[in-house]
Amino acid sequence: MTKRELAQALASKLKISRRKADFLVETFFEALKETLLRDGKVVFQEFGTFQVRELTTREIYHPGKKEKIPLPPRRKVSFRPARRLLERLNERETLSR
Repeated sequence: MTKRELAQALASKLKISRRKADFLVETFFEALKETLLRDGKVVFQEFGTFQVRELTTREIYHPGKKEKIPLPPRRKVSFRPARRLLERLNERETLSR
């Protein structure tokens, strides 16, 4: 699902204009980004957790140059789904089989 599709779904569900739905979606994602930058963690009950993780320095092999290249430490965002979400996903898989 894209942001556009999310805004369309929100507009039809709430019976609001597409413009207002776009604004709500953009506002939500901006708040999510700001919170991750500030606190490093966002928790949605029964959905999952977004968390900033620190990656250490490591080396990768560059086959073109045939040498190892060091990668500096960096940060990334990871998502861990909630147990209930995983249960529901697996429940649907077994029903569709």
